[in-house]
Amino acid sequence: MALKVMKKYFMIMALTTVCGCICAQNSVPLGIHYQAVARNNNGTELANTKISVKFSIISGDPLGTLVYQELHQDIITSRFGVFSLVIGHGVPTGPSPDSSLSDISWKDANHYLKVEVKFGNDFMDMGTMQFLAVPYALYAQKSLEPGPTGPKGDKGDPGDPASDNQTLSFDGSNLKIYNGNTVNLSTLNVPHQLSFIGDTLSILGGNKVALKNQIQDLQLDVNHKLKITKNPAATEIDLGYYKQNLTYNPASGTLSISNGTGADLSSLKTDAIQDIKLTGDLLTIDKNSSSIGVELSKYKDNTDNQQLTYNESTRSLTIDNGNSVTLGTPVAFRAKNIVTDLSAINSYPTMTYDAVDYNIGNGLNASTGVFTAPYDGIYTFNISYTADGSGDAREIAIYVNSVLYEKLALSIAGGSVIPVKSITIKLSTLNTVSVVVYTGLATTTGTGTFSGYKVY
Repeated sequence: MALKVMKKYFMIMALTTVCGCICAQNSVPLGIHYQAVARNNNGTELANTKISVKFSIISGDPLGTLVYQELHQDIITSRFGVFSLVIGHGVPTGPSPDSSLSDISWKDANHYLKVEVKFGNDFMDMGTMQFLAVPYALYAQKSLEPGPTGPKGDKGDPGDPASDNQTLSFDGSNLKIYNGNTVNLSTLNVPHQLSFIGDTLSILGGNKVALKNQIQDLQLDVNHKLKITKNPAATEIDLGYYKQNLTYNPASGTLSISNGTGADLSSLKTDAIQDIKLTGDLLTIDKNSSSIGVELSKYKDNTDNQQLTYNESTRSLTIDNGNSVTLGTPVAFRAKNIVTDLSAINSYPTMTYDAVDYNIGNGLNASTGVFTAPYDGIYTFNISYTADGSGDAREIAIYVNSVLYEKLALSIAGGSVIPVKSITIKLSTLNTVSVVVYTGLATTTGTGTFSGYKVY
């Protein structure tokens, strides 16, 4: 029996439930099929988009008790925006008392399915709907257990064996048995999607093929020979002949190219190359007797020698008998988070810092992890990260004024070390910058460094 159709339009995404069925035979349960289409607020399918889906099963009423919850992470929609999942095959999460579908007491109360989808920073509630007949097949499966043996009856007429013949027919969508019921199989035609990650080709819901030895690279060695990798029998191509060099002989005025003919430029040779010469206070152009000199004496200060001086404490540059220029106030900091902090899964904590190496300009608040720009300007920030503890699917991002500015690393596995990432941002006075961790399935924030400086 199909699940009830559900539509929920959000500012960014819409989901439409397509079907659901119990996948159970002699064991309970294997799962509940769930298929949906991801759309934006204009109704356009979100093709080839990474999303995460959270299913919650609630007992009693839509606001009742949470009895089971699971997470499906990093799901890629098809080119039509379709994605297919099996409820019961996700990672159990949350404070639910039941660890699998088979633990749910379906017979004791009505049950509801709540769907949440994350395609950006946070999960969005896509609505809650009541389970109808299909999931209760889990309880009805008890009928497969044998009952008590009944009394032995008399052997009757076996009847006509020919009457037991039945015929199956299929019209492309419906499977029908003669003088029996019909099953619609069109909903089982789930679109498949190919993905290529690293050197592995995968099909959604199917197997994977490693193409590592099939990927070839071209190499050009120091001897200018072009080769193809992973094929020692391939013929090398010598590109040395095609290497060209330009040379110029100033005595003859000849421009030459290797493996080619030269060009005589002597007719173009003139005294066009000029030198500027200062004689006393007279500035003239060399090799041009008709040029007019410029008398610089009137620009000469009463003191023959002038000197630039720099005051480091005030960052001012001064010329003798002239004015001063302030070069601006420096801003620079570097801090480290040495001890990882506890955090909930699927949360977005801001990184804070245990040790501060320096904080010139006092722009960084280490206890909150927030840098506040003291001046308008261009700033460069550097971030490193270590995914201490267990738990995958973490992310590192830069937030400006508490809003996502750019993600620096995605799908970080537990124990991974992310080398220094740099980013340059134009900030106004009092704009804030912070490093935010999406914990994924981890329960710790991890450690790392955060540094930055004002470029100008």
